[in-house]
Amino acid sequence: MREFDTETMQLIAAFEQLTGAGVRDVVRSDVLHFLVNPGKAALAIGKGGSAVQNAERVLQRPIRVYEWAEQPEHFVRNLIPSAKSVKIDGEKVTVTIESKDRGAVIGKGGANITALRELLTRNSQLKELKVV
Repeated sequence: MREFDTETMQLIAAFEQLTGAGVRDVVRSDVLHFLVNPGKAALAIGKGGSAVQNAERVLQRPIRVYEWAEQPEHFVRNLIPSAKSVKIDGEKVTVTIESKDRGAVIGKGGANITALRELLTRNSQLKELKVV
């Protein structure tokens, strides 16, 4: 299990209290990227996005929610739902996406892909993520 600093633990506790979804990990940047336990993404998002919108208002930051999965390919697809294909070779994973989805996956200045890589390496045996 990962160790979190006090501020991160407070963020996790607040998100769990607001949404009812257990948090496995979080990456903090301009956007909070929460990795929730299996089967809990819908709970974290809420009907019509209500739970996550409330959490964004309270925590005063945009939030992205991802669901952890034990199987590496499933986990990668949860992180990048727009993936056309996922190829895992040892500790490396290559994800193919359509060019229209590229900007959303990579994010401004690479912020999204950096957070996704961090979640992936901290929560799986995969150590390298390449998007093509």
